Parts: sequence; structure tokens; C-alpha cells
Amino acid sequence: MYQLKPGGLAMIIGARTAAGRMNIGKSVELFGLCQPGERFINPVNGVETQLPPGSARALWLVTGDVTAFDRQHGFAFVRAEYLLPLNNQHHKREEDALQRV
Repeated sequence: MYQLKPGGLAMIIGARTAAGRMNIGKSVELFGLCQPGERFINPVNGVETQLPPGSARALWLVTGDVTAFDRQHGFAFVRAEYLLPLNNQHHKREEDALQRV
């Protein structure tokens, strides 16, 4: 199974919040998997951000034509299970397997 990785592309296929549901169906670039309590520089606005230490899980910071929970445009935080990888290599492997049959 293909793994999500920074720099990869994915489609948002689900969300738990009303703000997140506005992003369903959009393709995004994966910036990084942010762990609870981790600090990082947001690639869109340059602001140091910290995922709250009490967060229940790590979230992917994604960039693209999406909106964050606080209505900032250009990035969002998304659960891994709500991301569908868009990877040409995955399709290439399927095609190669079919040709071998």
C-alpha cells in the first residue's frame, strides 16, 4: 500500500468539522505530518505553529486551494484517513502487474 509522504499529492476525501468539509474533493500537496506538541514553520504564512500537545493524533499539514479551521486560505490540517494518495507510481505498478498476467 502506498504511504503518504511529504511532497506527495493527495485528495481530501473526508472531514469531521464543517470547515474541513469545505475541502472535501480538493487535491493538496502534503507538507508534513505534525505530531502533538510539535512546532514548525507554516509554509504558507511563515508563522511558527504548534499542534496542541493534548491533540489526540498527528495531523497532516497540507497546502493548496484549501481553507484552515480559522478561515486562512492555502493550508489545512487533515487526518491521515481522510487523505487519498494521488500517485502515478501506484497506477504504474498496477499496470505492470496486469501486463505480467
